Amino acid sequence: MNDGEGRSKVRDEIDVLWDDLGAFVRRLRTKRNDHKLTPSQIQALGHLDRQGPSTAKELAKFERVTPQSIAKTVAALEEQGMVTRRADPSDGRAVLVTMTELGTSTLHEDRTKRTEWLAEVIEAECTDAERDLLLIAGRILRRLGQGESPASTSISEESLMNS
Repeated sequence: MNDGEGRSKVRDEIDVLWDDLGAFVRRLRTKRNDHKLTPSQIQALGHLDRQGPSTAKELAKFERVTPQSIAKTVAALEEQGMVTRRADPSDGRAVLVTMTELGTSTLHEDRTKRTEWLAEVIEAECTDAERDLLLIAGRILRRLGQGESPASTSISEESLMNS
């Protein structure tokens, strides 16, 4: 097999990976609570939960969306009582978004339900080695999604063997 054929085979496998990830995400979305939040709203709440109060600009950067798009997401969350907005004390031109108790409890209930489902499925359907590979793949996917340099977070062959 020459380099062109090898690259083509890898691209075909990546196409299948896209399909696999899509199927997984669709199934995971069926395991959400009945809160009627969109995936973008859940992502924004998750960021606020991990990072604390953030400006709309920070949320847009994290979500990789336009400021107009995050403004719609934040407005919908505020309308549902999940977040509050106020002027940023360090920059009066910026808006600081903070989760409310309702937002925190809704997010945590949603995470718990999805985590319980995933833990049950992995326990029932996967070998220990497959579970370990999934956890490693998750770290790799996070790194790729965040655009971090490979050197800072790469997983060595040694760490794979010690997992």
